Amino acid sequence: MTPGSLVQGRPLVILAPHPDDETLGCGALLFDAAAQGTPCHVICVTDGTRSHPGSRRWPAPVLAATRAAELRAACAILAPAARVTCLGYPDCAASDDAQAAERVSALIAPDALVLATWEHDPHVDHQQVARLAMRLAAMRADLALAFYPVWGRFTDRAAEVRLIAASDAAVAAKRRALSCHRSQMTGLIDDDPTGFVMTDTHQAHFLTHPEIVIAP
Repeated sequence: MTPGSLVQGRPLVILAPHPDDETLGCGALLFDAAAQGTPCHVICVTDGTRSHPGSRRWPAPVLAATRAAELRAACAILAPAARVTCLGYPDCAASDDAQAAERVSALIAPDALVLATWEHDPHVDHQQVARLAMRLAAMRADLALAFYPVWGRFTDRAAEVRLIAASDAAVAAKRRALSCHRSQMTGLIDDDPTGFVMTDTHQAHFLTHPEIVIAP
């Protein structure tokens, strides 16, 4: 499936649980859709501050600001004209209640395609964002809905899977965008041995394997 055949002329909204999920899960798709003139909006739900809870030099407010800046830098590569919104819910506490759905709905253009993380991704925020997207779709008959797995790529999948064909330029842009997320992809934060750093193997997977969209 091509990005154009998926988007079908709709505005594209990416619901990302954390800064970097937009790049990992659908960065190439975002690039190709934007290059084709699709209006794009990336909505990041949480602040991502639980990645390094033991760091003294990167307390939560500093890490939140860093991760938001990384997100905006990545989106500037993938979709320079995209709108980027950070909702600021606490990491590991993404909300899927009616109030959150109303808040997000007010940000979404009519007739948009909403791409959210998959409900079977093994992370609570990814699951909550999937449920938030389903609540949105139930509220808004004009919206189309699909899901992208992040960590769910490494589990068995029983749903209908569509592989998205990316251009060479999109793959190259995704690589550059992923490098913007230094707090998660490198040893930038070096005072928390329990902190998250994505392995080189996983980074390579997201850059060399096709992106996946799962039908609801």
